[in-house]
Amino acid sequence: MRTKEYSIEIGEKTLTATFTDLANQADGSVILKYGNTTVLATAVMSKNKKEGLGYFPLTVDYEEKFYAVGAILGSRFMRREGKPSDEAILSGRVVDRTIRPLFDQRIRNEVQVVVTVLSIDEDDPDILAVIASSIALGTSDIPWNGPVSAVRIGKYNGDFVVNPTYNIRNNKENELDVLACGKDGNLNMIEIGASESDEKTLSDALEEASKVIEKIQVFQKKIISEIGKERRIIKSEDYSEELKKLFEKSIASKLEDAVFMGPGKVGIHTLYDEWMSLFTDIFPESSKNPAEDYFEKKVDEILHSKAIDENKRPDGRAMNEVRELFAKAGGFSEIIHGTGIFYRGGTHILSALTLGGPGDSQIIDSIESQNTEKRFIHHYNFPPYSVGETGRVGGVNRRMIGHGALAEKALLPIIPTQEEFPYTIRIVSEVLASNGSSSMGSVCGSTLALMDGGVPIKKPVAGIAMGLMLNKKGEYKVLTDIQGPEDEHGDMDFKVAGT
Repeated sequence: MRTKEYSIEIGEKTLTATFTDLANQADGSVILKYGNTTVLATAVMSKNKKEGLGYFPLTVDYEEKFYAVGAILGSRFMRREGKPSDEAILSGRVVDRTIRPLFDQRIRNEVQVVVTVLSIDEDDPDILAVIASSIALGTSDIPWNGPVSAVRIGKYNGDFVVNPTYNIRNNKENELDVLACGKDGNLNMIEIGASESDEKTLSDALEEASKVIEKIQVFQKKIISEIGKERRIIKSEDYSEELKKLFEKSIASKLEDAVFMGPGKVGIHTLYDEWMSLFTDIFPESSKNPAEDYFEKKVDEILHSKAIDENKRPDGRAMNEVRELFAKAGGFSEIIHGTGIFYRGGTHILSALTLGGPGDSQIIDSIESQNTEKRFIHHYNFPPYSVGETGRVGGVNRRMIGHGALAEKALLPIIPTQEEFPYTIRIVSEVLASNGSSSMGSVCGSTLALMDGGVPIKKPVAGIAMGLMLNKKGEYKVLTDIQGPEDEHGDMDFKVAGT
């Protein structure tokens, strides 16, 4: 077995990247170790593109292995790994949100990144997962605009701590948990849990994170320069002159009215259908992908230019204007312990509270937490009718788990202690209509439900999604309370909750 190692000191521990031929069929692979926590990351791109797709097909899988913690977990009747835990799904989403923007979104070859936790000790493997995925992609022949790095910052006893251990993060004296990812002086993914921290503290923590990230970037770039493969050339279908002329002649003059006709994307969808029907009639033998991509490109361009140059938004609001609000606590049912109804524009949330005894708490038995009781639970449901579509109902998907966790993280600091309020608390937020920021709408609806149910929360919490339109010159506009096409085509979806 051939082995090559690279090491760097980060946060008073050694980060070691080991390259072997263990997974030599993958396009790129690395074993990354920090303390006694170890992950394997592999990256593979399909040889051929997948026809008929309107999006870049990236999959990130995060695998937790019971042997990683040195224990035989699971039920008495099933002693092997089953479906991913919520923690695994959330860690996979962190990796996905970090690496996805650095791909050419026109690629239609499938890309799969698999992160396997091989051992786990006092350090969270999610940070390693991001860095290892970056190194696996960076040393492969897969076209990707990396590397990208990650770090966690805590604030314990008044001092910032780089990559705090589980013990520090779970200590009451730790007032901040910042997970930041980025490259070249810029951050492209952050996730923060805080106990009502002020903006200066958060800003200082992100600056500290940026310093560590750049140190890891230098480490990664050295590795890639020495052992990285030559990038594969993926040819994107060009926009033909005939396609461009047809768009300019038949669609371009209608685009502004379609995009800026009000909330939602009805006008855009209608014009898109007209365009694709026209293109198919005139070029029946041609691939539809260039036509689809070109339409999205033109929508993206007009949204950016109008926002940056004219302060114009699709629904006519000012840049700092929040959509119309409606809130109602209780009055829904005498059976339910507490309810909150929250509207923000076209996003409508029903949050329902249930209180139970201490014995109703959830037992978490995963590689990160064994036999841990969870007494505050927030679940989020997003049925297909909430966006006017048909689809599968029942069960949960990664998005539901991710958005539910966001709202839960925002609410947890204001939940009373078990000594103050010994009940188990479960809230379910039902997204009944969605046009942007449903996870932050769930924060607001859940706060109403908690107050309606008489839970002695420390303070009410509200959440909102902020957006950004940024052009190649570096000019930008910040958008308050993004919706519809701003969410899809904007350059940032920054969900913020606070008291």
